[in-house]
Amino acid sequence: MGDLNEARILVVDDEIANVRLLERLLKQTGYHNLVTTTDPRQVRALYDELQPDLILLDLMMPHLDGVAVMGQLSIPEGAYVPILVLTADVTMEAKQRALAAGAKDFLTKPFDRVEVLLRIKNLLDTRFLYLELDRQNRSLEQIVAERTQRLLQSEKVATMGSLLAGVAHELNNPLAVLTGHAHLLREGAKDESLAARAEKIRAAADRCARIVRNFLALARQQPPERRDVQLNTVVHEALEMLAYELRTCNVEVTCDLSDGLPTLWADGHQLHQVVVNLIANAHHAMRGREAPRRISLATRLDRARQRLQLAVTDTGPGIPQELREKIFEAFFTTKPVGEGTGLGLSLCRGIIEDHGGTIDIQSEQGRGATFLIELPLPERKVVGITAQSVDALPPVSAKRVLVVDDEVEIAQMLTEILTQSGHQVDMASNGAEALARLANRHYDLILSDTKMPVLDGSDFYRQLKSRFPELCRRIIFLTGDVLDRAKREFLESTGAPFLMKPFDVPEVRRLVHRAIVRVEQDATK
Repeated sequence: MGDLNEARILVVDDEIANVRLLERLLKQTGYHNLVTTTDPRQVRALYDELQPDLILLDLMMPHLDGVAVMGQLSIPEGAYVPILVLTADVTMEAKQRALAAGAKDFLTKPFDRVEVLLRIKNLLDTRFLYLELDRQNRSLEQIVAERTQRLLQSEKVATMGSLLAGVAHELNNPLAVLTGHAHLLREGAKDESLAARAEKIRAAADRCARIVRNFLALARQQPPERRDVQLNTVVHEALEMLAYELRTCNVEVTCDLSDGLPTLWADGHQLHQVVVNLIANAHHAMRGREAPRRISLATRLDRARQRLQLAVTDTGPGIPQELREKIFEAFFTTKPVGEGTGLGLSLCRGIIEDHGGTIDIQSEQGRGATFLIELPLPERKVVGITAQSVDALPPVSAKRVLVVDDEVEIAQMLTEILTQSGHQVDMASNGAEALARLANRHYDLILSDTKMPVLDGSDFYRQLKSRFPELCRRIIFLTGDVLDRAKREFLESTGAPFLMKPFDVPEVRRLVHRAIVRVEQDATK
């Protein structure tokens, strides 16, 4: 996350008094990286030189008005460089012109000091979240490209699992920070447009997290998050996600989904990824072909074998016999260079097999292809843990909590989340520092990372058992490390709850709340 006080701000107003007022106001608030001008003709050159994080722009100026200035700026497509328009023109037409030209917000002169500072902070918060998301996406693409190339050059595909899981683990901490701050920004936003932007950032960060989970699934390092899942719902959601692209490419979609299908005990997110992948592959197979271009989806219950079936059929060119056994291999792809990684169908098969199911191909050359998935029904009804809201849980009093994590941004984010819930929070950067704090102060609950320098989570827990045994029932672990079998066995042996990174804010609040309920129940015994 960027430092707001280091934000580059460009102020444009033909009235020198207005420029001086804004300059003084911003500097008093801590913004010192400012460039100002009263000549709108200079803005293009100043923008190219400064590359500002925010532009404060007067709308009514001689030579060039604000709309004309925005038309001259070479803001890259997809970039988020907020422009806050300052105008004395209160007409709806002026506002619409400003927004159509690229303004992200506007204030009417004379403006309120508190309001203008709040708008500036909100726009800069959003700007830095966009930059962080872009950096993480580029980092993900670079890491995947580098690691994939290494795998392709490797003679042993057995190394693939650990390598992909390692990539995923490297991204868990920054993704946790990004997801958490986007959620907090959305919660605190008083402006609907800002809340909507924060939600888009959170959704994009969640997409990155799903990519991470897909890598972990491919590496067979991520246990499924099982709960009740309706197969027809998964199909509808996958189609909804791809509906626009299919419609604009004139692909007809038909569904024959059986009513009243039994519930699966499955990971809905993983099944969603499988269906999306199969539909996207079917779409790609039909590109460049004459009509009809049709994708058909059908679900059925095989009562005799107690299995649910999903068939995804296309009218593409079909799959030659010699390729049918290879298409599920990792890194095998028939797509041109740059259009496919060869991970999709390998990932799909891994997910389906982890659910105890199978995925097969039925195809004839020139007559399309059908991917048939079969998933077993649970032998008995398993009751899953529902995602209760904190409001649905018993009320608890404020507690003193110790957050232990060497990632400062994660520790600060958790502190903000817990402080908002009324708790008093201290931070420690490793297990040794945490023990020093515990020797001098009582804590009701501990949130601790498992992988830290000096004294990691497992050694810290062993010290707790020896020196503060009552706290062993008051600890929640945070982990993004799914490679180390000993680490997984340690977590299971403690019986302590744990959060997998990246986690979302409601998940943190629920788990902390449940832990405090247990603490208070223990105190009454």
